[in-house]
Amino acid sequence: MIFFSAQAADGMPPPRPRKRAGAPVRRRFVSAGTAALATAVVLGIASAAQAVTGFQAQASSNVTGSDFDELDGVTSIGATNATAVGFFRISGTLTFRAFAEHWNGRTWAVVTVPSPAGDDTRLHAVAAATTTNLWAVGSDASHSLFEQSTTGGTAWSVVPSPGNEPGSSELHAISAVSPTDIWAVGYSRAGAIGQGFEPLIEHWNGAAWSVIPGAPITATGMDFLTGVSAASSADVWAVGRSGRHSTPIIEHWNGTSWAQIPQPVSGFDSSLNSVAAISGSDVWAVGEQNLNQTVTEHWNGTAWTLVPSPSVTANNAQDVLGGVSTIGSSDVWAVGFSSVLGTSQTLAEHWDGTSWQIVPSANPGAGSSQLSSLAQTAPGGPLRAVGFATGGTPQTATLVETTVG
Repeated sequence: MIFFSAQAADGMPPPRPRKRAGAPVRRRFVSAGTAALATAVVLGIASAAQAVTGFQAQASSNVTGSDFDELDGVTSIGATNATAVGFFRISGTLTFRAFAEHWNGRTWAVVTVPSPAGDDTRLHAVAAATTTNLWAVGSDASHSLFEQSTTGGTAWSVVPSPGNEPGSSELHAISAVSPTDIWAVGYSRAGAIGQGFEPLIEHWNGAAWSVIPGAPITATGMDFLTGVSAASSADVWAVGRSGRHSTPIIEHWNGTSWAQIPQPVSGFDSSLNSVAAISGSDVWAVGEQNLNQTVTEHWNGTAWTLVPSPSVTANNAQDVLGGVSTIGSSDVWAVGFSSVLGTSQTLAEHWDGTSWQIVPSANPGAGSSQLSSLAQTAPGGPLRAVGFATGGTPQTATLVETTVG
């Protein structure tokens, strides 16, 4: 099964979702210097060469007439079948619209996604229940947005949100166990606009989406879930953050109910952004802490522990890991960005079973480059990461990077 988690924006988009007092997320719009592209490499399971070589940029598409295009989520079914989702804006307009791109083994092509007319619509995450049955989640102006593709990502249709969904709901992550067992998480406002934010969990049973009560937590009015991953129908993990100067939260589904699970990070302004389950005793979660350090946490079947991960130390960089994907216990990948003095560059890290290492990633634009999430096809297949790059045409353009040339 394919695991993926992503997040996205509130208000005017630019870059990666970030915490801010009084809003669920902050998107940092920064400019980055150009860096050399990583060398192409064919992925091998736990390959040392892959870990050293890292990611290179791959040509992707943008919507004709747009000035802003961003990819927030990706799922990869095979060498000739991948789908990424995000949102765009036509030049001279203020409204953002959801869109998708499909990889056919040669090129990425824009795919039109239906959505309510006039609404601001965005897609933040995508997952594959089968090779042809894909789901994407996000938001429109008033509630969550569900899109389904039964063609492997080449055509999409809107699926109704639950009738009892709270107001102003947004979904930022999705994980599929099977076509009749899919989880999505995000957040909502607890009633009318202006009230606090609270975690949101929804489930697809093959016929309809429904709101599922999450774990009881101490409500702060600034509580969000941003990642989800299912190892099985009775073993599902969700991660996020709680509080104005937040600390991470982790919730677990045991097949009957959700419960909050203790985790080790308590630093100022810390969060977990993405989670990926290999098995019931092998789960990774990634994020940030103390406004300047990456966070990687591991579940061994008994407890979550903080595992050291590298951060860029020059010029007091702020490092964020936004997405994690697993190939095996000794082959785990995470992507995000490093920001220095208003300038961001992509950040990629690899776990080889012993330690996390920063690996090369591309910064093809004249301005900023950030990676939001990543996915892999199957053992031995390529990894693909998505995000955006600024300083070109359009000003904010889609960014796709891969471990295969």
